[in-house]
Amino acid sequence: MRFSARLAASLALCALAAPALAQSPATPPSEYEGARGALFGSYDAVAFEILQTPLDAVGGGQAMRIEARLGGDWAAWRSGAEDDYILVDMAAKRRLTLPFGETGLESTSLYAEARRRLDIYTGLSRGGQAEMIRFGEAGEFDRTWLEAAMGLAANEDVLDITETETGFEASLKGEQVFSADYGQSDASACDSAPLSGSAAASARTLVRHAAPLHPDIMARLAQESRFPCAFDFLVYSPESPNGRREAWVLEEFEADDPVLPGGLDAALPQAGLIGAAGEAALIAARGDGAAAPDAASFFETAADLRSQGDFAGAFLTTTQEIHHFGPCPSEAVGSGRLACQEVRALTAAGIGDADFERVLEGTAAVREGDHATAVERLAAFIDREDAAGAAARILVANELVAWGREGLESRPDLDPAALLSDAIVLDPYAPDAYWHLARRYLEAGAPHAAWVFFDLGRALPGRDPTPLLAQADALEQRLAALAPDWTGPADIGLESGQQ
Repeated sequence: MRFSARLAASLALCALAAPALAQSPATPPSEYEGARGALFGSYDAVAFEILQTPLDAVGGGQAMRIEARLGGDWAAWRSGAEDDYILVDMAAKRRLTLPFGETGLESTSLYAEARRRLDIYTGLSRGGQAEMIRFGEAGEFDRTWLEAAMGLAANEDVLDITETETGFEASLKGEQVFSADYGQSDASACDSAPLSGSAAASARTLVRHAAPLHPDIMARLAQESRFPCAFDFLVYSPESPNGRREAWVLEEFEADDPVLPGGLDAALPQAGLIGAAGEAALIAARGDGAAAPDAASFFETAADLRSQGDFAGAFLTTTQEIHHFGPCPSEAVGSGRLACQEVRALTAAGIGDADFERVLEGTAAVREGDHATAVERLAAFIDREDAAGAAARILVANELVAWGREGLESRPDLDPAALLSDAIVLDPYAPDAYWHLARRYLEAGAPHAAWVFFDLGRALPGRDPTPLLAQADALEQRLAALAPDWTGPADIGLESGQQ
């Protein structure tokens, strides 16, 4: 991965903003495998024997084994008999995890993993500017080792690459940190032939996710149509502050069990963090709950509330319609957005009603940037258990965030994330709520949870992404430009995979 010197500006765009994913956390595993078709029926089965040796160790090292299936634009592997089973699907932009002994298959976006690593790298390296990185009691490390661990680098050609009799080597400040062996001489350590074709591309996907290799090394590996039958590399990390060397040797092995076993359920990643909102969103995205309300139903609800004298509730209901379908068109007549027309009738009928005027003052304060007034006026309606209550929660949450630390300290009784979660539980078909809650998770440093809501919001049946939620596409395009090793190029999708 490479970034330009304008990294900070690019990250700002990421924080503010791929096509809709071919698979989402709501996709049942059986449907996922069906969508993949013959690709899961044709793959290369390989194993890597791994020896990890601490540089300061006396005697032998620790032996490990990765058994993998390589399917061209996907790779699946398990590092040990009781480790998680991982499947990385570059075409669908998903990373699937099956924890050992469980039946819940977690599906998360590769964009989330890219964002997580980008956040860590830029935070610890000050945007790629710090030469040395401190890791507490583990000491200081050259930034290059952080780049290897995260798979991201601010600059290219950090390592010196030289050709060898068996392949190539990479060095850092005169120290050899990587060696690739393609089995082309008597000095080779290989037990089998190097991988070629689609298997080589899939092997690069595997090692990108399973080994801390610097982007310079990954870039050099990608220049070959083959993948080495043996390689070794050096690691310095908080877990190995004195360094260790890993040697990987390729082997063939037999695998005839299905790529995804039967009887699996779709499970949300970080379920304990995303809570009830994630479950409500999952049910909605699967189409297992009540049908999504259409635009006409909001008009009918608002008109009914107006007839009962609940002018504040009617007004907030029209606001929630916007959270479902986007801003009102300039000409609402004939657009099918009848709730947008209802606002005029409400304004004429509700003047003099205290609650209605409170809502008007609150929404006017939102437009004017008067966050304190907006929160004070609109918080009176967050206990409603209807569409109006969902709208009030979304408005108050966003105003608290916009108000900043002062607002959060002034209203410790109000939690923006909790308000947005409640709004989704109350009304899981409003795309705007998904965008706002996902942004809260991004700002809290939980990108995997954020993409649960980006993905589920874009998977809602009967809904197109609102202009707000559509910004998730732009965010993913930016991440694909910054970290293509993790996401794949932005223009690759499931439909373009081999069939």
